[in-house]
Amino acid sequence: MHSFSKILLFYDGTSEGGSALLSCAALATAFAAPVDVIVAVDYIGLNAKAGGLLCADAMRTLEQDARSALTEAINQLGAQGVAAQGHIAFGNVADAISRSVALLKSSVVVVGHRARNRTRFARWIGDRSVHSDLAERLPPSTLVTVTAR
Repeated sequence: MHSFSKILLFYDGTSEGGSALLSCAALATAFAAPVDVIVAVDYIGLNAKAGGLLCADAMRTLEQDARSALTEAINQLGAQGVAAQGHIAFGNVADAISRSVALLKSSVVVVGHRARNRTRFARWIGDRSVHSDLAERLPPSTLVTVTAR
């Protein structure tokens, strides 16, 4: 049996994140484990997708949205009797989560995921998700909650 002594929840305010939060709350309650909630802000990745046109106001909005999502997660966990601390990480989501696992000494990671239709071509060229990237890097147990399409 695993020792789930400290849980790291990746939360982004989406329905997938909400599903992960509910699973995390149940796990934290069952194992009487504290929770660290992480929200990631990836300026570089988003700026690349925007063709280098991400302005300072947009970056501030991203950070404000991350802080709001973090507060929402902490409040929802608290309402379920789960002690949680919040953290904002900057950079690629998979990198931010794996750094946080090491820094916070988490024994289990909980993330949400939406099942998606992937074409054969996407699988053939190696279209990778953040979750498959995480699965290869994280040393502790990882619980991925899957939301239907």
